[in-house]
Amino acid sequence: MDYDGVTRGILIMTSNRLIAIPAAIAITASAAWGITFQEETRPAAEVELVLSTYKDALESLDVSDTQSLFTQNSRIFETGKYEGSYSDYLAHHIGPELGHFESFTFSDYEVDVQFEGSVALASETYNYRIEIEGREPVERQGVATSALVQDDGEWRIAVMHNSSRPLN
Repeated sequence: MDYDGVTRGILIMTSNRLIAIPAAIAITASAAWGITFQEETRPAAEVELVLSTYKDALESLDVSDTQSLFTQNSRIFETGKYEGSYSDYLAHHIGPELGHFESFTFSDYEVDVQFEGSVALASETYNYRIEIEGREPVERQGVATSALVQDDGEWRIAVMHNSSRPLN
């Protein structure tokens, strides 16, 4: 994270301003004065919101408004296959596929977000259940790894890879 030159550190909100404190100073101050600082988590929460918005769209079986969650030149990989950009994936795979589903639900969803410079790396684990009329439900254990970047001030998915296997 970079707050006007502060590479790692904390933010403190005073009555009328936001102050960035470098990590070295924050660690020294907290040790010397017994102060506990809460790490700034807004960027991770913003990334998690993008991912949960996409997950919610899948569960609602309507991904028509999800294009803005992905970069223009995004790359999608699903279970060992390159699907192209999100536009390609939406038009030729996930969009038509959802039209056959009666329901798509996630459970045991967990996400972890780490930052490497200006890139957010997200790992998701979950179980999912798909119901299709006239067929047995599909229950699987899945994982996804995504790289998100800021594009026009918004976090967007640049690369997404997901895979699954039968539920244990």
